[in-house]
Amino acid sequence: MLGEPKRQNHPMASYFIGLIFAALTLLVFAGVLHHLTLSHYGPQLFKSLKDKYFPEHISPIMEEAKRMEDLEIHRHFHHIVDYPQLPETERPVCFICHSDFPHTKNKKVRALLNMHTQYFVCESCHIKDQADTPIVYKWYSPYDDNPQGPFLGTSYDPETGNLVEVEDKFSKLTPFYLKGDKLQSAIQKQDMPLAQDYMKVRDKLTPEQRDGVKNKFHVNIRGKGYDCKTCHSEKGILDFKKLGFAKNRIADLVHLNVKGMLTKYEEFYLPDLLKKPVKEPESALP
Repeated sequence: MLGEPKRQNHPMASYFIGLIFAALTLLVFAGVLHHLTLSHYGPQLFKSLKDKYFPEHISPIMEEAKRMEDLEIHRHFHHIVDYPQLPETERPVCFICHSDFPHTKNKKVRALLNMHTQYFVCESCHIKDQADTPIVYKWYSPYDDNPQGPFLGTSYDPETGNLVEVEDKFSKLTPFYLKGDKLQSAIQKQDMPLAQDYMKVRDKLTPEQRDGVKNKFHVNIRGKGYDCKTCHSEKGILDFKKLGFAKNRIADLVHLNVKGMLTKYEEFYLPDLLKKPVKEPESALP
């Protein structure tokens, strides 16, 4: 309007502050975009939305398999928790034929053995020695060439006494062959050409042909794993201190009572607390 004073220029500080907010906005936007597209976890968000709003057709066989899996979980005496899974390309070839709980034959120790799969890859116990080639154990993650931890199972929470919760759910103790001054991983992953080809044609192979291919996967694998004392002892193959285990955790692992129970006794029994008592016949009563 006429008679009003002309608007003066803003001070330079206001432009500077505005520039900072614009830069922060772009930085946050770039971070969100990177997380949703390039990070290891972001694409899973889109997959969840896709599965929710665009569900794929599930075959009757898959539906029945899922139903039986749910029944097994509810039947189980202990609570089974969800655990993050690696995509197939990052999983070892062992999982082509074996599940997350591969030990099934020996009922006495299968639960204890399967528990170890949270901390070790299969090769850790089943690696085959090579002449004049030392084996080095270190933490391995498919998402980090040099994971720093903290790692699952290495320390206790002083307040609860439970194992410390960690963000890194994928790093596991893994054997490496020391060849010269270089470490060569003993793991074969499912993204290797032989594994990819095998998964495409295995249904067309005869049992003998499948066994021939499996022998290539088991070239560095032995059937029987290590005994408990091979790791759970002061002079075992694992240098717990060097691997980052806390002092009290090392003491428990080295002097593990379960180890003695499994190695000293051929049979041991648990009381059947859930079975109803059998009523004796009246003729047997005094």
